[in-house]
Amino acid sequence: METNTLSSRELEVLHLISHGQAYKSIASKCGITMDTVAKHLRNIYRKMGVPNNVAAVALALRSGIIN
Repeated sequence: METNTLSSRELEVLHLISHGQAYKSIASKCGITMDTVAKHLRNIYRKMGVPNNVAAVALALRSGIIN
Protein backbone atom coordinates (compact mmCIF):
# COMPACT_ATOMS: atom_id res chain seq x y z
CA MET A 1 0.00 0.00 0.00
CA GLU A 2 1.38 3.37 -1.03
CA THR A 3 -0.84 5.58 1.08
CA ASN A 4 2.05 7.88 1.89
CA THR A 5 2.12 8.83 -1.79
CA LEU A 6 -1.46 10.06 -1.95
CA SER A 7 -1.56 13.66 -3.12
CA SER A 8 -3.30 16.30 -1.06
CA ARG A 9 -6.15 16.32 -3.60
CA GLU A 10 -6.45 12.52 -3.44
CA LEU A 11 -6.63 12.73 0.36
CA GLU A 12 -9.30 15.40 0.07
CA VAL A 13 -11.36 13.26 -2.33
CA LEU A 14 -10.94 10.21 -0.09
CA HIS A 15 -12.06 12.24 2.93
CA LEU A 16 -15.15 13.49 1.09
CA ILE A 17 -15.99 9.97 -0.13
CA SER A 18 -15.71 8.74 3.46
CA HIS A 19 -18.36 11.28 4.44
CA GLY A 20 -20.78 9.98 1.81
CA GLN A 21 -20.32 12.74 -0.73
CA ALA A 22 -21.36 11.98 -4.32
CA TYR A 23 -18.94 12.51 -7.22
CA LYS A 24 -20.92 15.57 -8.37
CA SER A 25 -20.75 17.13 -4.91
CA ILE A 26 -17.02 16.40 -4.63
CA ALA A 27 -16.41 17.93 -8.05
CA SER A 28 -18.29 21.07 -7.05
CA LYS A 29 -16.56 21.41 -3.67
CA CYS A 30 -13.10 20.88 -5.19
CA GLY A 31 -13.68 22.94 -8.34
CA ILE A 32 -12.92 19.99 -10.62
CA THR A 33 -14.89 17.88 -13.08
CA MET A 34 -16.57 14.59 -12.26
CA ASP A 35 -14.09 12.92 -14.65
CA THR A 36 -11.24 14.30 -12.56
CA VAL A 37 -12.87 12.97 -9.39
CA ALA A 38 -13.06 9.54 -11.03
CA LYS A 39 -9.39 9.82 -12.08
CA HIS A 40 -8.35 10.67 -8.52
CA LEU A 41 -10.31 7.70 -7.22
CA ARG A 42 -8.68 5.34 -9.74
CA ASN A 43 -5.28 6.61 -8.59
CA ILE A 44 -6.28 6.12 -4.94
CA TYR A 45 -7.42 2.55 -5.62
CA ARG A 46 -4.18 1.75 -7.46
CA LYS A 47 -1.95 3.27 -4.79
CA MET A 48 -3.84 1.61 -1.95
CA GLY A 49 -4.24 -1.71 -3.75
CA VAL A 50 -8.03 -1.80 -3.35
CA PRO A 51 -10.86 -2.38 -5.83
CA ASN A 52 -13.37 0.32 -4.84
CA ASN A 53 -14.23 3.26 -2.61
CA VAL A 54 -15.66 1.11 0.21
CA ALA A 55 -12.38 -0.78 0.49
CA ALA A 56 -10.36 2.44 0.19
CA VAL A 57 -12.29 4.11 3.01
CA ALA A 58 -12.09 1.02 5.22
CA LEU A 59 -8.33 0.74 4.73
CA ALA A 60 -7.85 4.49 5.24
CA LEU A 61 -9.79 4.35 8.52
CA ARG A 62 -7.86 1.28 9.75
CA SER A 63 -4.55 2.88 8.79
CA GLY A 64 -5.37 6.23 10.39
CA ILE A 65 -5.09 8.10 7.08
CA ILE A 66 -8.54 9.57 7.70
CA ASN A 67 -10.69 9.62 10.83
